[in-house]
Amino acid sequence: MLDSFLKQSKPMLFRRKETITGSDDLNRIFYLNQGYIRLYTISGEGAELTLHIFSPSSVFPILWNKDPEPNKYYFESLTPVEIYGLEKSKLQQLIAEKPGAGVKILQQLTTFSQSAIKKLESKIFNDAYQQVVTTLLTLVECFGQKDKEGTVIAYWFTHQDIASIAGLSRERVTIEINNLLNKKLISYNSHFITIPKLQLLETELE
Repeated sequence: MLDSFLKQSKPMLFRRKETITGSDDLNRIFYLNQGYIRLYTISGEGAELTLHIFSPSSVFPILWNKDPEPNKYYFESLTPVEIYGLEKSKLQQLIAEKPGAGVKILQQLTTFSQSAIKKLESKIFNDAYQQVVTTLLTLVECFGQKDKEGTVIAYWFTHQDIASIAGLSRERVTIEINNLLNKKLISYNSHFITIPKLQLLETELE
């Protein structure tokens, strides 16, 4: 229902690591048909913090501002993506006519909120090692693929990328990644992180 409605416009294609143009338009909403997009912000010191990763069938921005204000949030394609844009007024009309569409938006908002709460809890209660573990498990949810070696995070995440998601320095992430390598809880295969046994990695949070 929601995807067919949002696909009334022409698709917009972006390559990997491109800024999603037009996403700062307060009058438009976007539907992610294929690929993954990250939502991030930049600190006063210039450090990037990844706030959320949108997967296929997501609508973004998920939070709407009623009044124009300086944009503090940005969207970037993690993989090649295909998106569709639509005026917010038309989406609001659809929700009014077909409540099922509103339910889908609410489900996504719930997922978004749970992700933010999970990240906040990790930042407050966990040390840097556990924050890196939590980040890797989160990436598995989006990019995990099974193979004979275990579970592969099928996307090349650098230590800087992981630092942006975890809210840590790159140097700290490198230390904790090396700790995980030494414990044989993860390995690398062609730049991709492989987790031999997910359950063993999950126990690091206990």
